[in-house]
Amino acid sequence: MGLMADRVCSMREELVLEAIQSLPLRFNPRSDIATGRFHLEAGSVAQDVVVAKGGCRVEAPDGSPDVTISTDATTWLQIDAGRITGLGAFAQRRLEIRGSIEKSLQFETMFDRSNGAEPGYSLERVSLGGVHMSALMMGDPAGEPLVLIHGLGASKASWLPVVPQLARRYRVIVPDLPGFGASSKPRGRYDAAFFADHVFRLMDMLGLPSALVAGNSLGGRVSMEMAMAQPERVNGIVCLCPAAAFSKRPFLKLVRLARPELGIVASRMPRDQLRGAIRGLFASPDRLADNWYDAAIDDFLDVWKSPRARMAFFTAARNVYLDEPEGDEGFWMRLSMMKTPALYVYGARDQLISSRFAQRVQGCIPHAAVEVWDDCGHVPQLECTDRTLETMTKFFGSIEHAQAVQRQGASSAPGTRAPS
Repeated sequence: MGLMADRVCSMREELVLEAIQSLPLRFNPRSDIATGRFHLEAGSVAQDVVVAKGGCRVEAPDGSPDVTISTDATTWLQIDAGRITGLGAFAQRRLEIRGSIEKSLQFETMFDRSNGAEPGYSLERVSLGGVHMSALMMGDPAGEPLVLIHGLGASKASWLPVVPQLARRYRVIVPDLPGFGASSKPRGRYDAAFFADHVFRLMDMLGLPSALVAGNSLGGRVSMEMAMAQPERVNGIVCLCPAAAFSKRPFLKLVRLARPELGIVASRMPRDQLRGAIRGLFASPDRLADNWYDAAIDDFLDVWKSPRARMAFFTAARNVYLDEPEGDEGFWMRLSMMKTPALYVYGARDQLISSRFAQRVQGCIPHAAVEVWDDCGHVPQLECTDRTLETMTKFFGSIEHAQAVQRQGASSAPGTRAPS
């Protein structure tokens, strides 16, 4: 029995090696490819794929990769055959990444599957007239659009665990906001209105008159801004631990005087300090494997090298704090007039956004659904992935049902002739 198992294992790894070595024949060069050395580990098989503008080649490992992608032999063969995406395997914790998550996502889209199938998702660089936004697209292009917006200092990577499941039902679009991730880092206000305008422009370029929208942290604030600014284009919002205008701002004068340009010189970010800050986002940090923290830190530091990225971060953080809470044009007055269907989820153990905002939101917009999760921190889609998926799909499903009932009622109203 043991001999048979060894033989099967050996055959499987021979198939893995053959599949990796065939990648140059299935390479689809594009102008925006991520060049570099990608170290692949599948079981006991280890090879480097070197990608350049002119093509790619497979070599023995040299110990200095830009990205390392690790999984078991069975999962690699399933990815290669198109039965699962690498993104799906990552979401299921069957695949690990070190180095840039963005480059890892691009790697999979560079090659046809062994059966000739297209990759299960795409990474698009959309031009908005001088500003480029990077966006991950997954799901049926004819499906209901769902835009997922990341938080401050994050990127599209913060939504990866929920994307494959949501893409079974929606056309999922996950952009990097300007200033973050792989998107352009222009000079700009980097406030909620700035980000909302760019997401709407992205929707315009994709031909989307309207969409469902979900956001985490700063992304939740952007989601609300979109619903307040152009409600006809936002069918519903889900806000996960959203940033909101703070009524108590003891350092208001100091923050107004602070210049975000100082962030340009803040290039050093100790890895241990960053790990502690990221772990502090979760109620139970051990719910996420250590290799996930390593990948998140690698990805953050890869972007943090850019002075423009650092300036965007500090500018956005400053503007979150300066968001005017009160008055006729203040956040809370504007929010009270929002009619868009909305769901708010707060973490009782969130160290950044107090769950006490739940009461303020419920009083401000009584029609909204508001939940507080006792065992959750600041990033529900990462810490409570299954619950987040269930909650989002149930809420968005209720919106779709209500819209269907409304359409049916309109078609059967007196004076409306049924189609022949």
